[in-house]
Amino acid sequence: MSEVQQVRVGVIGLSASGARSRPAQELPQTELAAVCDLNEELLGRISEDLGVERTFTDYEELLAQDDVDMVFIATRDADHCPMTVAALDAGKHVLVEKPMAPTVEECRQMLEAEERSGKKLAVNQVLRTNPRFIEAKRMADCGYLGEVFYCEADYIHNISRLIIGGWRGEARHRHTPFIGGGCHMIDLVRWCVGEVEEIFAYGSHKCIPPEDYPFDDCSISVLKFDSGACGKFGATYGCQRPSVRNFMLYGTKATYVAGREHDTVTVSDDPNAAIRVDIPVRGHPFGPVIRDFADAILNDVPAPISGRDVANTVSVACAGDLSIETGEPVRPERFDF
Repeated sequence: MSEVQQVRVGVIGLSASGARSRPAQELPQTELAAVCDLNEELLGRISEDLGVERTFTDYEELLAQDDVDMVFIATRDADHCPMTVAALDAGKHVLVEKPMAPTVEECRQMLEAEERSGKKLAVNQVLRTNPRFIEAKRMADCGYLGEVFYCEADYIHNISRLIIGGWRGEARHRHTPFIGGGCHMIDLVRWCVGEVEEIFAYGSHKCIPPEDYPFDDCSISVLKFDSGACGKFGATYGCQRPSVRNFMLYGTKATYVAGREHDTVTVSDDPNAAIRVDIPVRGHPFGPVIRDFADAILNDVPAPISGRDVANTVSVACAGDLSIETGEPVRPERFDF
């Protein structure tokens, strides 16, 4: 155990609710040392609410603070790589918001910065800390499901209100359905089933005007895994229905289903019966991600949800987009971890 008992955290990029900052203030492993945002009104409100004295509108000034050990970068997608590289080179551990970056090349630059800095890089693939998906991982790993031979995952979320007139509609961020939101479900599929060997995808653009969004607003794919399993993954940004994160694992002994109900999963180990399992957690539990990363820093052990792992999630998403462009199956680039 390190002699340091608390990790001093700086948050770069604030949300209206302070959801990513509040756990850093409340957890015993962390101290919220500084916050940074371009929006001065938001910066003032969140800092006052959380009692943080040091505030910055320039992230480089925050990185220059000697007593900040770790930064949580929660800015726009295209900013993740340059800010992460700068933070690692400044000697800070980094937790970066998903997607890790919009391109595989940017992920590579971030991993190279981690290697030369000797600091840790983790990614906020927050659904890995949601209890209903932890249960899916447990069932897959312990053999309860048998051998997983097929999976389904869908990211169904109408975010057109965020895209039109917002940064997600700018080409430089590459906030495609696969990369921007779909990376949640691609990451869960990889976590529970294993690495994706090949992806073949189709896309359509029917919901969001092309002048507001330069990418397909609906994408669907079939997946081939190293294990021999196969799967289906889809993502859409313009659907007229409530948001849902559909996730299913089909094993030779049992089936796991997490659908529209946020706090319930069903498990079937009989073709004619299903068991309902209540798991009362909603949304994105940021606290466990920050806690576990801080513990890794304090104990000097590998970061959970590491950048080297999650780079493969970005690689699969980018391969899916490339498959749409070329009309051919694509083998994702593979990072070792």
